[in-house]
Amino acid sequence: MARQKVPTDTREKNAWIKYQLDLAGCSFAKIAREGNVSRTVVRRALAIKYPKWEGVIAKKIGYTPAEIWPERYAA
Repeated sequence: MARQKVPTDTREKNAWIKYQLDLAGCSFAKIAREGNVSRTVVRRALAIKYPKWEGVIAKKIGYTPAEIWPERYAA
Protein backbone atom coordinates (compact mmCIF):
# COMPACT_ATOMS: atom_id res chain seq x y z
CA MET A 1 0.00 0.00 0.00
CA ALA A 2 1.42 3.38 -1.01
CA ARG A 3 2.08 5.95 1.68
CA GLN A 4 -0.19 8.94 1.57
CA LYS A 5 1.11 12.46 1.45
CA VAL A 6 0.50 14.22 4.76
CA PRO A 7 -1.59 17.38 4.30
CA THR A 8 0.13 20.66 5.11
CA ASP A 9 -2.97 22.63 6.13
CA THR A 10 -3.43 22.34 9.90
CA ARG A 11 -7.14 21.49 9.81
CA GLU A 12 -6.69 18.98 7.04
CA LYS A 13 -3.70 17.42 8.80
CA ASN A 14 -5.61 17.03 12.05
CA ALA A 15 -8.55 15.41 10.24
CA TRP A 16 -6.13 13.19 8.32
CA ILE A 17 -4.44 12.06 11.56
CA LYS A 18 -7.80 11.22 13.13
CA TYR A 19 -8.77 9.28 10.00
CA GLN A 20 -5.47 7.39 9.93
CA LEU A 21 -5.87 6.48 13.60
CA ASP A 22 -9.37 5.21 12.86
CA LEU A 23 -8.06 3.10 9.97
CA ALA A 24 -5.46 1.66 12.36
CA GLY A 25 -8.20 0.77 14.85
CA CYS A 26 -7.04 3.40 17.28
CA SER A 27 -8.14 6.76 18.69
CA PHE A 28 -6.87 9.55 20.90
CA ALA A 29 -8.90 8.05 23.74
CA LYS A 30 -7.30 4.63 23.29
CA ILE A 31 -3.80 6.15 23.21
CA ALA A 32 -4.66 8.13 26.35
CA ARG A 33 -5.87 5.03 28.18
CA GLU A 34 -2.70 3.15 27.19
CA GLY A 35 -0.59 6.07 28.46
CA ASN A 36 -2.70 6.59 31.58
CA VAL A 37 -3.36 10.24 30.71
CA SER A 38 -6.38 12.23 29.57
CA ARG A 39 -7.41 12.35 25.92
CA THR A 40 -6.77 16.10 26.03
CA VAL A 41 -3.09 15.54 26.78
CA VAL A 42 -2.72 13.35 23.70
CA ARG A 43 -4.71 15.71 21.48
CA ARG A 44 -2.41 18.60 22.46
CA ALA A 45 0.17 17.11 20.12
CA LEU A 46 -2.01 18.32 17.25
CA ALA A 47 -1.51 21.94 18.28
CA ILE A 48 1.88 22.16 19.96
CA LYS A 49 5.19 20.35 19.87
CA TYR A 50 4.82 17.45 22.27
CA PRO A 51 7.47 14.88 21.30
CA LYS A 52 6.25 12.03 23.50
CA TRP A 53 2.71 11.98 22.13
CA GLU A 54 3.72 12.97 18.60
CA GLY A 55 5.88 9.85 18.59
CA VAL A 56 3.10 7.62 19.87
CA ILE A 57 0.57 8.99 17.36
CA ALA A 58 3.03 8.70 14.49
CA LYS A 59 3.95 5.12 15.39
CA LYS A 60 0.28 4.10 15.52
CA ILE A 61 -0.24 5.27 11.94
CA GLY A 62 3.11 4.12 10.56
CA TYR A 63 4.86 7.44 10.12
CA THR A 64 7.59 9.34 11.95
CA PRO A 65 6.83 12.58 13.78
CA ALA A 66 9.05 14.44 11.30
CA GLU A 67 6.95 13.15 8.38
CA ILE A 68 3.74 14.37 9.98
CA TRP A 69 5.03 17.63 11.47
CA PRO A 70 8.05 18.63 9.34
CA GLU A 71 7.66 22.25 10.45
CA ARG A 72 8.39 21.15 14.01
CA TYR A 73 11.35 18.95 13.11
CA ALA A 74 13.18 21.07 10.55
CA ALA A 75 16.95 20.58 10.79
